[in-house]
Order: sequence, then structure tokens, then C-alpha cells
Amino acid sequence: KVDSTIMRATEALVLAQQANSNISAVTSVRSIARLWGGMGCIERWTCQQNNGDNASSTTSEVTLIAKQINCRNPTSFGDRRKASSYDVEANFYARHALLLTDICCQGLHVEKSSLSSEQTKDCRITIIMSPLPNPTLYNISGPTSDAALRSVARLHAHYWGEERSSKAVTEGGLAPQGTYWYLDTRPDEHDNLSPRGLEGQLKQKAHVLDQKLKQHAYQTIVHGDLKACNMSLANDPRYVTLVDFQYAGRSCCAKDLAYLFVCGMDIEDEATFEQGQERAYLQLYIAELQARGVADHEAPNLEELGKALDLAYCDLYRWMCGWGIWGNSFFLEARVQRVLDSITTED
Repeated sequence: KVDSTIMRATEALVLAQQANSNISAVTSVRSIARLWGGMGCIERWTCQQNNGDNASSTTSEVTLIAKQINCRNPTSFGDRRKASSYDVEANFYARHALLLTDICCQGLHVEKSSLSSEQTKDCRITIIMSPLPNPTLYNISGPTSDAALRSVARLHAHYWGEERSSKAVTEGGLAPQGTYWYLDTRPDEHDNLSPRGLEGQLKQKAHVLDQKLKQHAYQTIVHGDLKACNMSLANDPRYVTLVDFQYAGRSCCAKDLAYLFVCGMDIEDEATFEQGQERAYLQLYIAELQARGVADHEAPNLEELGKALDLAYCDLYRWMCGWGIWGNSFFLEARVQRVLDSITTED
């Protein structure tokens, strides 16, 4: 009987040596997470590495992280969205991660294969990357909130503006629209909205909000899923390391900020957040953008960034009302109502 563990390690060795030619063996393959929709898993590979090329050379242990994706017959709208997102993530680690190693894991090797017949469409992707510097976060609060904002600003600064963000899509393989809740990819949730009350207003204004964000001046490449579990404290604790770039794509920067404030951070006091903490976070974000090379005349104005954030809150809440409300939603309803009222007044 063939030992499937040995065979799996043998298969892993072929890929590991593509990532690091000095690896001589894969001694352990351990699954550490399952992917959404049963589309694969994330594995930790423990490897032996040769240090030198002579008889007296030594060996050392190295760790690789492998994201194994198998998108088999993605037929539903949601499964097609997920399958497309894994292709985006593979492109990120193959073409972008090496330029952003201060805020993300290093992409070491990406391999794609596809098998198609009349009955099946089977796409397989393996992304091999360096491990996180520290365990993933369970919550984002205090100094960690500042660290998250600095890293998000570093990501945004790298792609800031119409030209660079568009090029990252057309030449770099990132998504034409970042995030996983944008209106075009959530028709079912839009249909689920009640025609009455605040949900009815969101339903009616959804396309207006969507267009305002698509046409906003503050375009960049967003991460698109800034939850605590997609971050780790970096070796420099003033920053975090980001993972899970499935939904990296072009969008208004405020979409990432809205999601981080609502679904990422632990915010305990609504009044404190709205009366001053949010503004301080935006100021920190703008300062980091400028520190990372965004020119003063291109950097966001604090007041205009606040307005963009209001639009992004509405856009996020539109999806939540059709899918399920979670996170720091305690301030959203009143905030969204005020923004929708102002849009109605403008119209």
C-alpha cells in the first residue's frame, strides 16, 4: 500500500524546490486552515535546506506556507466570485508581493493548471509564500489599530491614483473592482433589501452610491478584506503584515477604511469614535500616505476623505442589510441615514 503522506510530501518537494532551490526534503505537511466553499486548504510545509554546496555543508529547517486551491466546476454566482478571487491572489503574489515585502508575505512560487472537458472545469492553483512573522491577530485595538492603518496606507500609496491603479489591473492581473461586497457582484443581496425604510432608501440609491465611489478621485488598489485574522503584527510593531489578497483590486480607498473601521477594529464607544477617534485615524492614514510618497497635491484632503468614507459606509451597509449585519454596526444606521438624506437633498 502506498503511503499517501510520503507521496504528498514528495509532491510538495517538487513545488518547494521551485520556491527555494536549496531545499532538499519536505519533512512535514500539515493543514492549518480550510478555504471557503471547500475549495482547498492552507498548509505548513517543514523543509530541510542545504546551506552550502560542499561535503561539509550543513542543513537547516525552513518553513513554507502553501495555499492549495482547487476550483472545481464553479457554477453559482458566489463560487465563480471565489474562483476568480483566487486567480487575483495568485497574480498578487506572483507579480506584486515582492515590491511590498514590508507589509505582506513574500510570494515564492505560483503554479496554475486547468483541466477542462464537457463535464468539468477544474482549475488548480498553488501559492507558496513565506510564513507570517507572528500569529494572526484576534482583535485590532489600541496601538494595533494604528499599525493596521499605517500598513493599509502603505498598500494604497503604492498604487495611488488613476494611472497606477488601472495599470495594476490591466497589466498586473488584479481585480477591476476590489472588495467582495461591491454592487455588481452582490445582486442577490440587493434583491433581498426591503423596499421600505432605510433598506428601501439604500436599495433605491445603491447605483448612485456605487457610481460615486467608482468615479471618486481617490482610486487605488484596496486589500478588500481587512479583518483581524488577515493580519499579523510585523517585526516592526508599528505595522502589520497583511494576508489574503483575494479581493485586491481597484477601488476608492475609503472602501478599505470603512470595512476596517466596521469589521476589523474593536470599537467600544460609539461617541468617542465618531467625535474624534475616526478623524484621528484619517489624519494618521493621510500622514502615512504622504510619508510613502503620495504628493501633497495628490493626497486626500481630510474633509473630502471623510465624505468618501461616508459613501463607503453606505455601500458597505447596503451589502450587510442584504446579507447580515455584524461588526461595529452600532453607529452605522444613523450615519447612513444622514448620508442618504444629504444625497437626496443634493439631488
